[in-house]
Amino acid sequence: MKKYVLAALVCLPAGLLAWQSGMDSIGVTQEGLQSQFERATRQKGDGLMLSILPPKALVAAKALSEPMQVALMKELATAAKTIMMSPAFQSAHEAFIAKEYKAVNHGIKVKTAEQSLAGLNTKAGVDDFELKMKRDMAAMYVQFAMEMKIADLTMMLDEGIKDWTAQAAKPKANPKYKKLLAQAAAIKPLSVSDPDKFRRGYAVLRSTEADGLDTEEALFGAQANSAKDSEQVAWDEHNLRGAIKRVLTQVVAEAPTVDYAAKTVQKSGSTVFVNPAYEKKSVIWKAMFRAGKGPATAGVEVARAWLKEL
Repeated sequence: MKKYVLAALVCLPAGLLAWQSGMDSIGVTQEGLQSQFERATRQKGDGLMLSILPPKALVAAKALSEPMQVALMKELATAAKTIMMSPAFQSAHEAFIAKEYKAVNHGIKVKTAEQSLAGLNTKAGVDDFELKMKRDMAAMYVQFAMEMKIADLTMMLDEGIKDWTAQAAKPKANPKYKKLLAQAAAIKPLSVSDPDKFRRGYAVLRSTEADGLDTEEALFGAQANSAKDSEQVAWDEHNLRGAIKRVLTQVVAEAPTVDYAAKTVQKSGSTVFVNPAYEKKSVIWKAMFRAGKGPATAGVEVARAWLKEL
């Protein structure tokens, strides 16, 4: 799954702070602004950036006096909040991420793989990890059985029967091989009479062989839970409110560190900071610098208020 481009969303408040948006006074309508926000929040790929306004509007905004820019910043930031927090915008975004990323909010708390690994130093963490592994393995067996061609599954079943027969004939053989042979005999005719049931039985058979879940109810129940977990993790990553919160948190955190008196020079046709350390600053930090202290401060005030509602 492609990673959702937070940079595109970062560009929304960053774009506002860098004077990449405006309203009617500079030829930009609420509808036009909403269209740009929709494009920005639905991009895919890494590191994409989207300019919120066309060049003419940007030039017009830069030509305003600082007091007018401050007022415009408040208007723009408020417009962004109104647009992106509207039920219609939120609902459309939910539909988008459900289709693109299979992201669905089931209202459950799910640990990422990294969080699960980090918790292995406790018994509860180990138990959670083992449960996740069972669910993930169940999902793997089910997916394999559901996606393979019936002819291929039948061939693999025949090969398995040969191996299990040989294993069952050995002295002190593991009893599971007789169980596998009995299950195989029961599902083999279904490859023709009931392919769907054959697939489900084959998934259980392979899970049993690996000492995993050995009943259809347990296996497919775990697979369903695994699917929900994956959908929830995707939603936690891609939902709009969460992404906006991460961006605004960064805006508020970095605002006090901006050096509005920093010197710049022209180098190879580009404007760069005299202090090379500033070149490593984030997109948001540089956007606030370009906006200037007054306008940037006005935008941060809206960001703080917005955060309280998220």
